[in-house]
Amino acid sequence: MPNFRLFRFMRRRMTIAAPKMSVRTHIPWYLRALFWIVVLSVSTAFAAWIYDAGRRFAGFDRDEVQQELTDLRARAASLSQENARLRADQDASGSRLAIEQTTQRNLAAQVQVLETENTRLKEDLAMFEGMMAGERQEGSFTIAGARVAVEAGQLKFRLLLTRGTRTGSIMGNQQEPEFSGRLEFQIDPDGGANGAIIRLPANEKAAPDVTRVKFRYFQRVEGSLDLPARVVPKQVMVRVLEGDRVRASQTVPVQVPVSIREPADAKR
Repeated sequence: MPNFRLFRFMRRRMTIAAPKMSVRTHIPWYLRALFWIVVLSVSTAFAAWIYDAGRRFAGFDRDEVQQELTDLRARAASLSQENARLRADQDASGSRLAIEQTTQRNLAAQVQVLETENTRLKEDLAMFEGMMAGERQEGSFTIAGARVAVEAGQLKFRLLLTRGTRTGSIMGNQQEPEFSGRLEFQIDPDGGANGAIIRLPANEKAAPDVTRVKFRYFQRVEGSLDLPARVVPKQVMVRVLEGDRVRASQTVPVQVPVSIREPADAKR
């Protein structure tokens, strides 16, 4: 029995039925890893070249797009700098314009002040010339440079009161006695249609301090009085009263703003 098993073993190993044997060359693992890395790198580069070639063939060049993108970025930076320069110029121009406007407003205000002062000087000159005139009666009163306007429901007035004096009374020892009285403004809202006259102030007891006058030779009077509702006069009679006695009177046209004047014209 053992001989039979040995025979069968030798038969399997030494005859054609024996198992096949292969001989292989031994390669270290790091060389095989390097080989596969090289193969993968070459394959990746070849695939990228094929991809770029396909895009160029389709009309899309990556280098040209990158160049155009670089040019656009440079142009955008240049435009940003130009925009900043223009903004700076605009701010400088706005500052210069604001300075010029402020200077112009200041000059206009100064001109207005000078014109007002010039008007007052002319009124004072006329007053002194009138006071020195020989034909003027002693004790007579005159209303000079009267101006009346309507603003915000009020009657604003400015006038100069003068008094005739005796020759040499201003510089001499015999001065004129002091005059004490009040101003009265008569308004005819209907232009004389119904004869209704509005007096401001209504009486001597209701006279405010702004309408009281007290002077020896002259006095400048400025102030305002409240108008009745919806009353816009065209002219006002200014009177200087001493008690109930009228010492001087003058009819003065009223300066009415355009915003108040237009509705009245439209109503007609």
